[in-house]
Amino acid sequence: MDFSLLTRHRGLLAFVLLVLGLAVTLCVTNGQLKDIADVEWLDVVGEGSICLLTLCWITAVMISRPPGKVTALLVAGLAFFNFSAMLDVFDEFTFYSDAAHWLSVVESIPAAMGMVVMSVALYWWHQEQLALNKQLQRREMWYRAHDQIDVITQLYRADYWRARAMELQEQGVKAAVVILDINDFSQFNLRYGHAEGDRFLKEISQLIVMNLRAVDLACRYAGDRFVILMPEIAAEEACEFARQLECSIRNVAFRSGGQTTAIFHSVRSVSAQLQQQVTLAEMMAGLNRQLDETSRQAA
Repeated sequence: MDFSLLTRHRGLLAFVLLVLGLAVTLCVTNGQLKDIADVEWLDVVGEGSICLLTLCWITAVMISRPPGKVTALLVAGLAFFNFSAMLDVFDEFTFYSDAAHWLSVVESIPAAMGMVVMSVALYWWHQEQLALNKQLQRREMWYRAHDQIDVITQLYRADYWRARAMELQEQGVKAAVVILDINDFSQFNLRYGHAEGDRFLKEISQLIVMNLRAVDLACRYAGDRFVILMPEIAAEEACEFARQLECSIRNVAFRSGGQTTAIFHSVRSVSAQLQQQVTLAEMMAGLNRQLDETSRQAA
């Protein structure tokens, strides 16, 4: 949740406050206070809890989502529902004269309107999730465990990747492994700062995902090293994929801060076929040694 998003929802905040203010105004101007002995405190607690929880849901929506149609509909629907909830709470403390009896008659109408609006919002939210799920398929490989996502790259971490690779290995599924390492990334961090280094890692991860098939899985392996699992692919095809990905990354124009001069960076890669007779740890150790040896030769 991001509380800074509240500053982008000024219009929605104003609308919610307007609805709350209208509910309070109607009750104060049309109702008369009951005697304390006539107040049903159990009803106050129950109806008050609904009102407070609805306000919490409104807040949660606004600090969890950017502005947009779905966000606006969700907040509007909850605000209408909260309007009726507020009137219910005030009913426990006030009674209405015959002239203002209309207020108690129509108090449930905004709640019904709110439910309709929220139903529309949930439909559009469902459509939104379908679109997002299509994007996530290349990052997840049939599993979803958001507690294992790397904060910087938004890719899964190495443990998640190992679990998926071991499953394919145990099932005897033909698969290839590609490891990418950014050249001289420590020097990049020293020159441009760790914040820019993190942003560069995020852009590289996005480019990797764009080049994957729907069944492939890319993860952040360690530091500036990425690992890709590619089911049902031959070693030669994986090697060609790695070569094309290296070429794509070399042509990425990264700009640090407000600079207009583009920064071009390169990566190196190794690949291998997943084998049942070789443990995953042994294979990864061998690939990492190849990468390190390539780095020493380049230096």
